[in-house]
Amino acid sequence: MSLYQVTLRKNDSPENSRVVEIDAPSREQAAANALQTGYRVALIKALPGDTRGHISKKELSRKELIKLFRGLASMHKANISTSDALLFYSQGLPDPDLRGCLINIRNRIETGVPVHVAFAKEQKFGSTIITIIEAGSNAGQLAQAFSSLARRIKIELLFASKLRTAIMVPSVVILFQIGLFIYSQVYVVAQVEDTLASVHMAPDPLSKAIFSFSHFVQVVWPFFVCFLVAFIISLFKSSAVRSKLLLFGMSRWNLLSKLVKGLRQSAYVGTMQMLYANGVDLANASMLAAKVVQGTPMYEGFVKASQVYETTGIPFAESLKRHASLDPQVTHMIGIGEKSASLAQQLELLRDIYEEDTEAFMNDFTQIINFITLAIAVFIIGFVFAGSMLPIFLMGPRMMQSGNM
Repeated sequence: MSLYQVTLRKNDSPENSRVVEIDAPSREQAAANALQTGYRVALIKALPGDTRGHISKKELSRKELIKLFRGLASMHKANISTSDALLFYSQGLPDPDLRGCLINIRNRIETGVPVHVAFAKEQKFGSTIITIIEAGSNAGQLAQAFSSLARRIKIELLFASKLRTAIMVPSVVILFQIGLFIYSQVYVVAQVEDTLASVHMAPDPLSKAIFSFSHFVQVVWPFFVCFLVAFIISLFKSSAVRSKLLLFGMSRWNLLSKLVKGLRQSAYVGTMQMLYANGVDLANASMLAAKVVQGTPMYEGFVKASQVYETTGIPFAESLKRHASLDPQVTHMIGIGEKSASLAQQLELLRDIYEEDTEAFMNDFTQIINFITLAIAVFIIGFVFAGSMLPIFLMGPRMMQSGNM
């Protein structure tokens, strides 16, 4: 395969052109792969081999993957081959990078490369996706594999969106409120205090306490802001800080613990169900499914359980019970599936149960976070009012009396 840069010009307006990069065995094949409806090939340029390193190898967005796998699954169900399905799906795509990626995969398949290898060579798909495609291909169930991938990625995207909404929006609101509070204490309350001092009025005890608190805020606010900025940066940059903060929150808040554990168990069981239902043996399926919770305290237990099951031959449910941190319901139903030869059905049932439970926990978590945000907003607004308006209300009658004297 060589990398070619193909320039396309529109038939009815040659001044309009497009440039795409195509991985193909020859110039003729590059021209054929790049050709689009309403365009003609104007120029084909072979790119040096080292320019491949400049091509983006980042994974595709989840939304693009959902549409891609749904489209491939529907065409497979219509008895369209993988090669033709990729060609049909790529035609008319607005993103030239994605179009080139799919054409490259098709070209590899046409030359006899296995489907999962053709996908893996693009370096845009995760290891779990490649494994499921391989399992589906080996079992002759690519349509089911693509459908399973689309469904799983959609659920992950939905939960990620809900979690981001539940955390990010209230966080931004709280940060704005903190800024408003600091501004009121540093500038507004100080102006009120100067106004009272200019008319030689001594503040009453409550106003004096408000002014003293304002003095304290004026001294410490730069240090507080620096600490807050450093904390936010560490959250984004350090996974260790995020992990410790999450563990602390889970130890103090039962709902958060249930939510996080439910998300992890749902991801693990759902991935294992996908793999096992598409022909991957249980030991490999459980080992690969453990990767979705890599970096969490549950990962080591899942890996250990898979290794013990594969090497000792004890039932998988018993191995999970000994080494993994799972709800008893999970190990119980997996045990039933092993004994009754219905493990795929039991895993599917567990997946649906945990997805429903996790969605309920997510809704409760969102409602509580929204209530906390509202309570903090009311508290800060009360502080702003007390600091800026209350001293004026309290001193107003005294100032009027002083003026009448």
